[in-house]
Amino acid sequence: MFATPEGPTPPQRSADPWTRADVERWLKAAFRAMPFTPIYAPRSNTLQAAAGDVPDATFDIVAFSGTVLGEKSEDRQVVLLWARAMATHGELGGSIAEFCRRTRWSRATFDRCRIKACEKIAVAKNTAGARSREDR
Repeated sequence: MFATPEGPTPPQRSADPWTRADVERWLKAAFRAMPFTPIYAPRSNTLQAAAGDVPDATFDIVAFSGTVLGEKSEDRQVVLLWARAMATHGELGGSIAEFCRRTRWSRATFDRCRIKACEKIAVAKNTAGARSREDR
């Protein structure tokens, strides 16, 4: 049976620029919380917890990935599949191996795509963060 996540809070973030590791950590945290948290989308590219015990920020990175990579893009599919597989230890949804068989990709190709997409998200987070600091 799938274990519940360790606490409802998203990972801590420093004031340093976003890195690929930060994006990966936040994506995994969102998928650890998702099986146990009812969520809804009040508008496009927004996910909110239906219960008050999980901060909405937990799911912001999932919605943001759609903004940066494209809602239905292959890059986003790869990133979200990877995050779900890592967070649930392959117990929920399709596996990376199944995706690679279906698309005839090697695991190395899958990982290169995931890394590039996560780096793209990190760059966009840093750009968005710089803009919001300028607006203050």
